[in-house]
Amino acid sequence: MDKVAVLIEAWDTAHWEFSLAFEGLADEDLWTRPHPKLLSVGEIAGHVALWESVSAPGGTVESPLVDQRFRYYDGHADNPVRLDLTVQQTLAELKKVHEAAKSGFAVVTDWGAKSPWGDGTWMENLAYRPFHVAYHCGQAYSVRHLMGHTTTDN
Repeated sequence: MDKVAVLIEAWDTAHWEFSLAFEGLADEDLWTRPHPKLLSVGEIAGHVALWESVSAPGGTVESPLVDQRFRYYDGHADNPVRLDLTVQQTLAELKKVHEAAKSGFAVVTDWGAKSPWGDGTWMENLAYRPFHVAYHCGQAYSVRHLMGHTTTDN
C-alpha cells in the first residue's frame, strides 16, 4: 500500500472514531457548550468540516458546516455558533465534506508540490488531515464528558 493510500485510510479511521463521539448525543446538546469558553460538539464538527473543505484541492465544498465562523477558536469563542442541524444532519454533512475533500486529493499528481494551504506540500497537507480529525475527536469526547454524558469507550 502506498503512502497516500495509508494516509487516506488513517483519515477515514479518524472520521469513523469522530462519528462515535456523536453516539447517544441528543439534538438539543449538539450545539450546547459545557462552559462558555469551550466549543460545542457541533462547533467542533464545523471546524473540522471547514478545514477539510478549504484545504483540499478543488475548492470549497458547499455545506452549512463550511462556515468561516468555525475557522479558528478566537473567531467564535465569544460568539457561539448554533446551526439549525440535528446530530444526524451534522454527521451527514461532515461525511459529505470529507468525501468531497478526499475526491479533491485524488486528483493530486505532484505530492511534492507546494499546497496553497499552509507552508507545506500536498503530501504534508494530506498527512495532517488524520491528526486534525483525531485531535478534535478528543475534544468532542471531552465536551461530552464535561456535560455528564456516558460515551463509547474511548
